[in-house]
Amino acid sequence: MMTRRARVDSMKPSTPGPTRTAPPRMPDNFPGRGNYLGYITFGLCGFVLYAVGFLMLRTIWALGSGEREWDRLIEGFQNPVYILFHVFCVISLTWFALRFFGLFPKTQPPNIGRFKRPPDIFFLVALNGGFLAVSLLVIAVLSGVLL
Repeated sequence: MMTRRARVDSMKPSTPGPTRTAPPRMPDNFPGRGNYLGYITFGLCGFVLYAVGFLMLRTIWALGSGEREWDRLIEGFQNPVYILFHVFCVISLTWFALRFFGLFPKTQPPNIGRFKRPPDIFFLVALNGGFLAVSLLVIAVLSGVLL
């Protein structure tokens, strides 16, 4: 399988060195193999975060613009396209959060102050458990079970 070549001068040293550097090239089988697809998907979740953020701003704006604007917004949210978008957002951002929490143990130093670092499973259980608890609380509030 042939890989495409990157720009030849992209890794050129500013001053000539005693040895030649290899010309830059894309990694083998990019992006189909390895973790590349996961990395790209993780990065693309940033666009989903922006979209949800702008939608939240639009909702807050409608809430402050009066009852008529709010009713129009709620009516628009009943469109099947919006429903599919929200399902997509819940799935992708849940995956994003769980993957982000999975990175946390790898970034911790071996000692935290004078204490030894807890095992990695502690961080995963605590962060994922907290995420689940907050998610269930938000679902309970939005469904009208609480408050």
